[in-house]
Amino acid sequence: MKILNTVVITTVLAIFALQVDVAYSATAEEAVNDANRVESNVEKDGARKPAGMLAFIDLDAGATVLDYGAGGGYWSELFSSTVGNDGMVYAHQNAGERFDSNKDALTTQFEPFSNIKLLPLARGSALTLDNSSVDTVMLSYLYHHMHYVDGSGETFPESSAALMGEFLRVLKPGGTLIVIEHVAVAGSSRTQSADWHRTPPATAKADITGTGFEFVDEAPQLYMNPEDDLQNIWYETGLSGKTTTFVHKYKKPN
Repeated sequence: MKILNTVVITTVLAIFALQVDVAYSATAEEAVNDANRVESNVEKDGARKPAGMLAFIDLDAGATVLDYGAGGGYWSELFSSTVGNDGMVYAHQNAGERFDSNKDALTTQFEPFSNIKLLPLARGSALTLDNSSVDTVMLSYLYHHMHYVDGSGETFPESSAALMGEFLRVLKPGGTLIVIEHVAVAGSSRTQSADWHRTPPATAKADITGTGFEFVDEAPQLYMNPEDDLQNIWYETGLSGKTTTFVHKYKKPN
């Protein structure tokens, strides 16, 4: 009888644990349909294909995410539901006048999401996060500002390499870096592609792996537009939200 009781108790505990996990994390579809998302972000879903992206990122319940350059919180809101109440999303913002003017609105926007924390930091400053404390870093449509700065020529800028070092520091071993960026035509220079607000995928891969990350995977079919010639300033040519975009996944070595 004791053996039978032990089996029953173990089974009940396992079922309860499964129910708790399901209760505190959302599927990609549930995250997309979360009623707390603001309308201005929901309107971007057609272009950003969040369900496919969340499946590619593959966050676990309870994960900690750094949404670097979170802006209006598009991905932060989606990550919040995905990681659940036991997880945490740091919505990074560049500290300064622009953030100061948006702080109250962002605070109100994120209030229904109990696990989103604003993280305002001065440009170039170290991340105020512990070593090996983050599961995933998101870098969405920012890399074209990082692969070139005035005077850096065809060399990866030191400031950007330092930021990659910070990402490596805060990521757990095996933690991932997700990079989403407008594609620039292969062979274009850093200067030229930066003028287009784009990056050649091979340039990003060489830069990032050169700092110590390992390339893991990509999602080449997620954002494809055959009408995008990859050598235009997309916001001047009617391609906002319609560019061919690369999606890379990197990881911190174990």
